[in-house]
Amino acid sequence: MPNAFYGIVEKEKILLDKNETAHLKIVRLQENSEIKVFDGKGYIYHCKIEKIKKNETICQIIKKNEYKKIYKPQIDFYIGASKFDRMKILIEKLVELRVNNIYIFHGQKSQLKFKSLEKFQKTIIESSKQSENPVFPEIQFFKFEDFKLIENPILLDLTTKATLKETLEKIHTPNKISIIIGPDMGFSKEELENLPDNVFRTNLGNTIMRFETAGIYTMSILNYYYNRLY
Repeated sequence: MPNAFYGIVEKEKILLDKNETAHLKIVRLQENSEIKVFDGKGYIYHCKIEKIKKNETICQIIKKNEYKKIYKPQIDFYIGASKFDRMKILIEKLVELRVNNIYIFHGQKSQLKFKSLEKFQKTIIESSKQSENPVFPEIQFFKFEDFKLIENPILLDLTTKATLKETLEKIHTPNKISIIIGPDMGFSKEELENLPDNVFRTNLGNTIMRFETAGIYTMSILNYYYNRLY
């Protein structure tokens, strides 16, 4: 049975869409069964299934709780567009590790250009439900040239000698950290030469990691370094 479902509040009811209704039918829940529903904004609804339709389920709200846990510092990931299956793995694990926001940019070496975020949004919803995260990370497109505007940007770069530990020691009590990970083919020489001065370039060590592994590894270090999940 899933840990939770995703629903939308409408007129004091909770509505499950076509995908959630299909999931509900797969696990063989019936009308009058009680379920837990997330709205993605930090509220947890304990509901009773009132009506299961073909493409929609209507639920009656029994009680509502607000999820008040705040993970500090805020960690945002800026991900260079790469193969979807590898990006899906990375996003799924970042959600489990409580990333705050995800941004997708198209680098010069990106082999794919995404026009829609729908598939990534579905991944976030599924991973949030599975890991019982009531606050769904937001996901948006981002432009490479706007990196000069973000707070405490750390770019993962094999060509530099600075370690992640050294970089974090330079950032004192941050409210936010922004991790930039290039496409699976890396950054171009031109992109690295034109980085804003505020970007910290950081090497993850003497090993070659796959694109998604580097992101998961970095997020895990940040959670440990800031004792963030406790």
